[in-house]
Amino acid sequence: MPEPPTYVRVADSIAAEIRSGRIAEGARVPSTRQIVREWGVAMATATKVLQALRSEGLVDSVRGSGTVVRRGARGTTHLTPATPAEPTLQQIVETAVGIADADGLPLVTMRRVAAQLGVATVTLGRHVRGREALTLHMVDSVFADVALPELPVTAWRPRLETVAHVFWTAFARHPWAAEVFSLSRPHPIPSVMPIAEWSLSTLRAMGLPAAEALAAHVMLFGYVRGMALARSAEQQAVSDTGVGADDWVRAHGDVRTWRTQADAPGLRYVSQEDVEFDLDGVYAYGLSRLLDGLEARRRASRS
Repeated sequence: MPEPPTYVRVADSIAAEIRSGRIAEGARVPSTRQIVREWGVAMATATKVLQALRSEGLVDSVRGSGTVVRRGARGTTHLTPATPAEPTLQQIVETAVGIADADGLPLVTMRRVAAQLGVATVTLGRHVRGREALTLHMVDSVFADVALPELPVTAWRPRLETVAHVFWTAFARHPWAAEVFSLSRPHPIPSVMPIAEWSLSTLRAMGLPAAEALAAHVMLFGYVRGMALARSAEQQAVSDTGVGADDWVRAHGDVRTWRTQADAPGLRYVSQEDVEFDLDGVYAYGLSRLLDGLEARRRASRS
């Protein structure tokens, strides 16, 4: 009887650790890098190991935590190699989104997606033309289920708040998506186009000239995107260090020194009280002030 493939042998070893309880429910299993290092296999093989464990229902990918043992994980006694069917475009995109959610956009490669699906990289080319096209499909899938509410075009502030909320929420669930968008070189992503139309139609109804409407649209989206990237960086910092922003400032910011600096009245002023740093609160404040500015411009254009 032929020896099973390397990825099956490694997956069986990790599966045995899971079933014995040595790797507890909710605990992280070895990452692809750890598998490469500990078992001396290629990255593609390590990726297939985790895919085999997912197929057996033993592990899940969790954003910010990596691959963890599924609650109530069950599986067969031994993993067996199977010949996978050619994946659909939806399966390719879902796999890529899962990798990006768990490990970040830079680690989404055509080779890794193919390895996770158990097919040759060339197979993906029948459905998607390269990594850039894949990332656009990924973003399209993120916004595919967005349903904009019924609001009259004259209700400009609730409509623009809705647009901002749609992107802010999507970027919270999929932080990597904010990295795909470009302010100066936008792509016509099908599921995003109706959101852009909603925003631009609203600004048009406000009476803004075309150039100002476009500038306001880009300004609002750029603000949301920029704050989302800041939030993503902070979440990654917390994940890497286990220290939140407030604790970091207390440890490194020397706030007490700020409070006594005679030549720094601004720093002294804002550090007089222990105010918790909250990016969501900063985002909401900034969005309100931007919309206040548009309201002032709308009134001026009509006077």
